Amino acid sequence: MSHYLVRTTAIALTASIGIAIPTVSQAVTYGFSWTGQIAGLQIRGTFGYDENASYTGGIVRTDDLDFLSVSFYDSEGSLLRSYPNNHLDPGVNFNFDTQTETILQEGLFDGPEGITIGGENYDIESENIINGEEPQSGLTFWSDPPRSSSPHVHFSDWLDDFGLPLAFSNHADVAFPFRTTQQLIDTGRTNPIFVPPQGTPATPLDQVGEFAQAFPIAEPIPEPLTILGTGLALASLPVLKKARHSKN
Repeated sequence: MSHYLVRTTAIALTASIGIAIPTVSQAVTYGFSWTGQIAGLQIRGTFGYDENASYTGGIVRTDDLDFLSVSFYDSEGSLLRSYPNNHLDPGVNFNFDTQTETILQEGLFDGPEGITIGGENYDIESENIINGEEPQSGLTFWSDPPRSSSPHVHFSDWLDDFGLPLAFSNHADVAFPFRTTQQLIDTGRTNPIFVPPQGTPATPLDQVGEFAQAFPIAEPIPEPLTILGTGLALASLPVLKKARHSKN
């Protein structure tokens, strides 16, 4: 094989790679978890997005996600229900600050600083009842609307599909990051089965609840185009090697 053919083959492969891969995109993956303040119910999930894309204000919104999956567990860690590809489900609202690596949860459940994941939200404390809407079957993790003076999140089993006892008000569990467990008990809205001496809340009396926490779980994963480019580059090696061997 002539030098001309070798050079032509290498140039053609390089050009094809350059056309197919103008930039190398990376998919970054995060996990997240949450434990309820009163009953100790849990959620765990994963989400991912293209870290090389540009996001307004550094916030990844629901439509920007490559994937979002969430699972709901009881206080013993037994799986209740999973929602794969949850970002494609109606009513889901998920917002992630890439600069602080924080899932936004202080706002309205369907607002730009709030969250609704899992099953479709039925806000049992709002105008849904007035409007005659029926709650949906399933489990939902969602943030409280601005009417509350203390932002918090709920774990709701709308139709009592899993027989979970109500922990606080009308919800299977809650978390108030700005109020201690004792302060919640003092409202008189906490189920007595979780109140000493009859019971023990998941979070100590002098501690506050927590929002869902996000954490990176893997190195950036090359997108398919990157993998294609790598494959083309590797495929060129036998051709070039054979050409050099023929020359010698």
